[in-house]
Order: sequence, then C-alpha cells, then structure tokens
Amino acid sequence: MANFLSLAKWRILLTVLPLTGLYGATKLALHRLGWEPWAFDSLTGSLFGAATFVIAFVLNGTLGDFRASADMPVQLANALETIQDSNQLVAQAHADYDPQPLSQDLIAIAEATLDWLQAEKPQAETAIALDRLNISLAAMLLYAGAPIVSRAQAEQAKMRLLITQIGISRDTDFVGPAYALLEVFVIGAVGALLLIGADNFSENLVVSCLLFTSFAYLLLLIRDLDNPFQYDGRTSVDADLSTLVAFCDRLRQA
Repeated sequence: MANFLSLAKWRILLTVLPLTGLYGATKLALHRLGWEPWAFDSLTGSLFGAATFVIAFVLNGTLGDFRASADMPVQLANALETIQDSNQLVAQAHADYDPQPLSQDLIAIAEATLDWLQAEKPQAETAIALDRLNISLAAMLLYAGAPIVSRAQAEQAKMRLLITQIGISRDTDFVGPAYALLEVFVIGAVGALLLIGADNFSENLVVSCLLFTSFAYLLLLIRDLDNPFQYDGRTSVDADLSTLVAFCDRLRQA
C-alpha cells in the first residue's frame, strides 16, 4: 500500500495531468471556433507512428544509460570495501599497524561523494579525498606487500573513473540531436491532435487527451531518466546511494 501511495511513483503523472487539462481546454476552444481542418488519414497515422518510434528509440537509450549509471554508486562502494578489506588484512597480520587512518580516508571519500551528489558541494572535494588516500597507502606499504597496495591503487583508479563517469552522466544528455528530434516529433504530434476533427467530438477529445498524456509523460520520463543523480526532491527516479551510506555507517561503528 505504501508503495502504491508513494509520491515519487506518481510524480510525473501528477505533473502531466494539469498539462492535459490545459490541452483539453485548448482542444475544446478550437472545436467551438471550428478550427479543426484535419481528418485522420494514413499520413497522420504515419506521423504518430514516427513519433512513437522516436520516443521508443530515445527511451531505450536513456534506459540503458540509467541502468549503467545506477550501478556506479554500488561499484564505488565495492571499491571502498575492497580497500578496507586489504586494510583489515594488514591490521590482522601486523599488530603494530594502525588501520584507522586509512579507514578515515575511505569514509572521507564516501562522504565527499555523497555531499557532492546530494548537497551539490564541489566535485573537487572528492578528488582531494582520493588523492589523500595515497598517504595512507604509503603507510600501509611498510607492512604489506606491494601486490596488496597495488590492488588498493587499482581500486583507487577505478573510483576516479567512476566519479568522472557520474559527473559526465549528471551534466550531459544521452544524445543531444536525438532529443531535438524527439521534441520536434512530439510537438508535431500534439499539434496534429489539436487540429484533427471527428464526427463524435467527445470521443475525439478523450482519445486525443489520452494520447497527449502518453506523449507528455514519456517525454518527462526520458528527461528524468537521463539524469539519475539529481536528488533535488523533484525527480521520480534517482540512483540509489544507500550502499555508500551503509559503508560510512559500518566503518564509523567499527
């Protein structure tokens, strides 16, 4: 029941419904003015078919990007966990090795990433936290073999790559020209829906409102999926950061 009533689930539809009401009012006004010169024919059907194809193409692309982006925080948390595993391994093997400095650096990386994504703090803070990790790795090198430190550095490089990819995904569109084509076809389809007349106006109004709602909903959904790292309270889908939060909580309690 809670899932059904979740605001995030219905956010896009609740945004589209007022636009549908405005569309319906415009459709009614055009009908009363007699400004419905078009009739539904094969050419109009081709326009709707092309608009549907473009929507499906861009939606498929943004879904692919979203799946890849949504997995990045999990991969980042896994890299942090891997370094922490090596840290604990060295601590178990050498009683005089202090694992806390490295643990604190790992927490700092996770917290800087969370602050960057959720609180819109500078991305440079995350890069600084990653660079600071080298000091603790150098201290671990005195107790651990080179392969262990090399493994930790590989995970450090992986984190740099993931953070760069998250920044790119956050700041750029899926494919800019594809969005331009999508918007042109959606505008054309909506314009056609407004101008198409029919013998039964009530049927025409209901069907055209449903089609408008579908087109507008999918357009907003694509825009929402294209940036899974917003966390501004106005989006319905964001990448889950719970793994990073859980990592920080677990290391603080250790």
